[in-house]
This record gives sequence, structure tokens and C-alpha cells, in this order.
Amino acid sequence: MPHALKPQLKQVRELTGGKTRKAIVDRGYRGQDKIGITDVVMPKTLKRESYYLKKQRQERCRSRAGIEGLISHLKHDHRMLRNYLKGTAGDQINTLLATSAYNMMKWMRLKRQEFLFFLFRWYYQAIFFAPVNNQSI
Repeated sequence: MPHALKPQLKQVRELTGGKTRKAIVDRGYRGQDKIGITDVVMPKTLKRESYYLKKQRQERCRSRAGIEGLISHLKHDHRMLRNYLKGTAGDQINTLLATSAYNMMKWMRLKRQEFLFFLFRWYYQAIFFAPVNNQSI
């Protein structure tokens, strides 16, 4: 897949209107180190690189690896393995649906925690701080 990066960069330029300065790829990428003004960052070690640049490269590639796993789980969990929508608009819609499903699940978990916290607080407050009837006869 050495020719898959150029169309992706073109699509990013069409969707955002800006130019990409850095593209982070995985170890399987075989191609140029620079495409136009875009630098291709790959998780490889270069002997001529300083310690700072090596750590910076590792951080960039590590963040990409984390995002890849999240996207994969989203696609598997929400039956989005295949994009049935056509063109770049279809790609946008597919991505928006996946991210909105992810955000909705996060929101539902948060609301469930808030509800359970409220319920337990109310229950324990009723037990431990119930008014005691101390009337003397």
C-alpha cells in the first residue's frame, strides 16, 4: 500500500482546507519520507537523530497507536467494519456516527454513575440521619 498516503493527504486537504505538515504512519508504510510539504513520520530509529527528536517521534507514534486501537474497537463494537456510504461524504458520515456512538456511551456511563451516587447517598442518608423520636412519656 505505498500509494495510499497521497489520496489520504488530498482528502484531508479537501475536508479541512489546510495543508498537512506531518503525517504519522506505521512500520508497514513503504514510500517517500516527504510528500510535497508533508513530512512522513515513521516509528523507526535513526542513528543521526538526537535523543530529544527520538523521544518526540516515539510520542507521536505512540499516540497514533492508541488512537488506532480505539477506532478498531469502535468499529467492531458498533458494527461499522464496512463503510456502506459512498465518497468522502460517506467517510465523514461514517466517522461522525462512530464518534457520536462513542461519546453517547461515555455520556450514558457518566449519567449512570451520577444516578447511582445520588441513589446511594439518599439511601444512606435516610438510614443514618433519620430523625429519632425521643419523646418521654
